[in-house]
Amino acid sequence: MPEKDSVPEPNTLTPEEILEAAKNDLGEDPKKLQDCMEHLRKWIDQSPHLQNIKKDDMVLKTFLRGCKYSLEKAKEKLDFFFTVRATLPDWFDDWDPRHEVIQKFIKQGVYLPLPGYDKHGRQCVLMRHGKQDPATQKLEHGFKVSTMLMECALRSNEQAQVKGIVLIQDMSGMTAGHAAMINPALAKKAMTVWQDASPQNPKAIHFLNMPPVLVAVFTMIQNLQKEKMRKRNTVHPKGDYSKLIEDVGLDILPKEYGGNNVSVDLLTEYWKRETEINRDWFLEQPKYKTDESKRLGKPKNHSDIFGIEGSFRKLEID
Repeated sequence: MPEKDSVPEPNTLTPEEILEAAKNDLGEDPKKLQDCMEHLRKWIDQSPHLQNIKKDDMVLKTFLRGCKYSLEKAKEKLDFFFTVRATLPDWFDDWDPRHEVIQKFIKQGVYLPLPGYDKHGRQCVLMRHGKQDPATQKLEHGFKVSTMLMECALRSNEQAQVKGIVLIQDMSGMTAGHAAMINPALAKKAMTVWQDASPQNPKAIHFLNMPPVLVAVFTMIQNLQKEKMRKRNTVHPKGDYSKLIEDVGLDILPKEYGGNNVSVDLLTEYWKRETEINRDWFLEQPKYKTDESKRLGKPKNHSDIFGIEGSFRKLEID
């Protein structure tokens, strides 16, 4: 298995450069940041249902930076982030990377956060859903693994907090079987988690090699996105990576995509190793969530957040 030192980490900024970028890109002021973190910490301490959530500097910085230092937005987003964890156990419980279901996704290399950063300093994540077997694997389990790997890659990652993230969706190999796995209820759930609960929204989303059978699914997902996010989608012609390279540069992309980085096979081995090394961290994460029995006012439940799934009809795939 590859050692961490054998995987390049291009375009990594120094701590001083990250602070300078935070000042220039976000208007960050160190004193204001400390004051805001202290305010959030006091608010958490005074909220009975939030006693089991994280409140370390790194987490609070993520929400403040993602909400451009609006304390009210940061409170709302932070509360919702941990509420989702309490109401969606299919995604956020049992984070054991040794579990057979999770191991299969990891070994397939379906989700690959790319070590290093693109030419703009952004964290990039490669997703290859065509590697998933729709006959034997559930999409919900894939979403769990995706969330696990994303959070592992982004923890303590101040550069990604400041410069942002980019998603690269390679849809090659996806079939009608993959399309049939995605229904409106599941798509709404995914958008709620990734768009509404996440403190960081992607700066760009690149769709590569989209098969015609996935166009209806893509349209459905776009309709669930906020207008700001829809504008960040780019659908590339099949097999054409020129605009992707123009946006992110060569250093971050694996060799299979015309870049100078290591192969996807090596990256898959890298994440197999990283998930094993960080197993204790993964096992600890499910405990961080709201206690809805202690929320002042009406507790929030699954249907409050995600709606009643039975009201959605299955997407028709031609």
